Amino acid sequence: MNTLNNKHNQIEKAAHEWLMTIMSDKATDADIEAFVAWRDKNPEHGEAYAGISQIWNELGVLARSPQGENLRLSVDERVQKENIFTVFIQAAKQRLSLPQYALASVTAIVGIVFFMQQTPTFTPEVYQTTTSEVQEIILADGSIVTLGAMSRLEVLYTDDRRNVSLRQGQAFFDVAKNPEKPFYVKAQDTTIRVLGTKFDVHLRPQDMTVGVLEGRVQVTPKKFETETSYTKVLGAGQIISTAKSGFTNDITIAQIKPGAWRGGRLAYKEETFANIIADANRYYSGHILLEDDSLADVHVTTSFDVDQIDVFLKNLPEIFEVDVVYLYSGNVIIKPLRKQKNSQNADLISYK
Repeated sequence: MNTLNNKHNQIEKAAHEWLMTIMSDKATDADIEAFVAWRDKNPEHGEAYAGISQIWNELGVLARSPQGENLRLSVDERVQKENIFTVFIQAAKQRLSLPQYALASVTAIVGIVFFMQQTPTFTPEVYQTTTSEVQEIILADGSIVTLGAMSRLEVLYTDDRRNVSLRQGQAFFDVAKNPEKPFYVKAQDTTIRVLGTKFDVHLRPQDMTVGVLEGRVQVTPKKFETETSYTKVLGAGQIISTAKSGFTNDITIAQIKPGAWRGGRLAYKEETFANIIADANRYYSGHILLEDDSLADVHVTTSFDVDQIDVFLKNLPEIFEVDVVYLYSGNVIIKPLRKQKNSQNADLISYK
């Protein structure tokens, strides 16, 4: 029994230390990789981290209440931050209810939570990237989101659900398992439900795609939310697209590994030129415009690094009958030299 208790205590202690590291805003890439390895090594690790995160968030609610405000104002300025952390860790570890804390411990906890939790828990946390920026985010439950360039994500966790909304761009999700608190992603007019998996969500001009790397996800267009028979379940290596009208195709095998873009290279197989240019615009300093609709539906197979988009553009006239015009503003216009059929396909070389 003592051995089991010691093991549990060690896991709890590690979860507390990871929370403090992440909340300090000083976590490095190496820290994140180490956290993921620790979290995925044992299901108990993920459960312990989720538990301590929930306590942290609940204390945030107290910190913003009238009672919490009075307690916070009473905190002795001489209290050192490391002592507050220690109190928080000990209290959370013991899973004590608030009345059981000594008054000094409560005021210390409320004080530090108030100052560290800048965003009220009842409003979504918003994450947004700029042109060519890719951001890795660790959520409160240990789930990790890789947010692509020019993307916007909103996160709002409740007692029984983990809610995430992708408003713009692209994101790859590595979801911590918690069957009692399912993870939902809203993207355009589609809801994606998961328990624990790795998958990619990509908002495009005319539709939205979901691709699964590991595990399973349930995809339901808003139009069919009350009709479960129209829900589709995707497994590893599968992809599907949806629009306002519902599913735009059947489940297919992903030709490109979901989430491959995280390595800094965009790859496509038989993709429309319009979607490729839309992605390139999220990583390009100027704006790329297709002047003629005849180019939009041309299907293209290509790949290029996100920092080599200029090379991709300069080589287009050698493959297509197009003219690439560079404007002083930094924008680029792609013009057809002659009308091309929408059904035309083109295989482009890879640019490195």
